[in-house]
Amino acid sequence: MISITLNMEDNMHSSLSHPNYPAQSLPQTAPSLTIAIRGWLRAAVRSWQRRKMIASLEAMDDWLLRDIGIEHADIASVVNGFNDHELMMTPSSTRQ
Repeated sequence: MISITLNMEDNMHSSLSHPNYPAQSLPQTAPSLTIAIRGWLRAAVRSWQRRKMIASLEAMDDWLLRDIGIEHADIASVVNGFNDHELMMTPSSTRQ
């Protein structure tokens, strides 16, 4: 099976691929760049999880927060002390 791909956008060239001769792959990104991007994405997800947790806890009433041992003024510092596993928890209230 032979496939021919024509790319007519910028350069008019074709590439030929065959099962026995794999098509040339795109250049690999530098490992340090990949690591940096992964680190940035992890930090962005953690930040989003922290903001989501803080918003969930701030939406709770004072009685419920006292039941779990948190004062309203301490929510941000408590959440900032959470590890990644704790940030994945979803606080929920049965009170409406």
